[in-house]
Amino acid sequence: MRGWILCLALLAAPAMADELEDMNAVSQAWDRFAQLSSKRDPDSVALLSQDSLRYMTFLRDAALYASPDQVRRIPMTERAPVYAMRATLDEAKLAALDGEGVARHCTKINVYGLGPRDEGERLPTITHVTLIPGDRAIGELGPPNGEQYQYGPEFKRENGQWKVRFESMVVDNTILFDQELRKSGLSENEMMELLLNDLVGELMPVVTLSDLDRPLRDDAAARTRLNEIWPDYRDSYRSRMLATERKAADGEDLAMLGLGALLYSGAKPEYAPQDKPRGLKLLEQASDKGNTQASLLALLALTETYRPAKGKVAPPDVLNRMAVHSRRAAEGGIADAMVSTATFTFNGVGGPRDCKRAEEWAARAEDAGAKAGRNERVWYLATCPIPDQRDPKRALELAAYMIERADTIGAGELDTVAAAYAANARFAEAGDYQRRAIAKLGGDDVDSARRMKQRLNDYKRGKDWVQDYNYFELPGE
Repeated sequence: MRGWILCLALLAAPAMADELEDMNAVSQAWDRFAQLSSKRDPDSVALLSQDSLRYMTFLRDAALYASPDQVRRIPMTERAPVYAMRATLDEAKLAALDGEGVARHCTKINVYGLGPRDEGERLPTITHVTLIPGDRAIGELGPPNGEQYQYGPEFKRENGQWKVRFESMVVDNTILFDQELRKSGLSENEMMELLLNDLVGELMPVVTLSDLDRPLRDDAAARTRLNEIWPDYRDSYRSRMLATERKAADGEDLAMLGLGALLYSGAKPEYAPQDKPRGLKLLEQASDKGNTQASLLALLALTETYRPAKGKVAPPDVLNRMAVHSRRAAEGGIADAMVSTATFTFNGVGGPRDCKRAEEWAARAEDAGAKAGRNERVWYLATCPIPDQRDPKRALELAAYMIERADTIGAGELDTVAAAYAANARFAEAGDYQRRAIAKLGGDDVDSARRMKQRLNDYKRGKDWVQDYNYFELPGE
């Protein structure tokens, strides 16, 4: 066996070494591009992919032919090169430029690439690289922030060299621009004029958008063709989804969480078509790796997926999985998971019934802000079937807060107060609160009303009520 493992390791080693070499080459390509473009050095264009050069020809054509309505379709950060080309080049000179020529010109006039840095400001660096299919890679501009990856530029290998797809950052740059726009209180046009004058003001007089809104050539056929080659700026999200897939396959819990949530929810079908079984599996795998947010989502997904049909009960193995995920999320400080963990503990799911421990979890939930925490604590102490763990006096003490607000609390809480009174042999008050609970419940929840009426009958006979069964073993209603 050890021999086979050694052979597998030796077979995998060259592939791993090749990947590491590619990752380093991607980082180096970015560093070189960042350094050159920040100095307005046109030689940075040599590090752009063919996709980027084709994109630059689109911006050239937009500067030549785009109508005002078409320009407004272009993301804010990409309008700057369009307007700047109209401001700094005449029609003939612009039409003569190919994609590389456009990129060189825009870099030189400071409307493409990273642009100059302020004193002390560092250039963005790639902290991690993920290789994806199609000789492509995605860089990250920082470590994960706990909720998501900080994906940055995309790269493509061409003729053995890694090249930057700078247009892959358009969506991110536009989001940042929009944030600055909201802070400034300026209109889009005002902000764009300020930006253009800051970028190309040294080359020409004051720029106004009214002078630049008209195309350099009025060509209806060319405008129509422009619509036909319009870039799909969301394509970067598809690439990032591939990177997330790769990370999930490599066992990264954050990737499993993000991909699992998307697949289970179907929230972004254009990037991740809904696949609930696979999504749930990924969420559970992320939970197994200690991701508490995944634990909570796995619990919720299991609750929805295995909701028992009428007359049926949830499978024991599923309940145990739910209890495990709930406990992990609770230990991670999630208040709602503390409530569910208390419920599982009180009912003996995932381990022996323990009313004392259940009440402790409910108390933690209350401390963490879960409104249901107080109700659960009173219920466990009042109805626990384990004699030495039942505490009627403490239950009624805790219920005092609910009693003070009896006119505003719900039917379930009134039911709990009734159980606390009954546990203390105060059956008149128990009956009064039970009748109030039934009245507030209304006629919609027939099964809950039936159970409340059974308890009311017990109280009328001077009998308290103990939950001596596992709630989760009741048939679905």
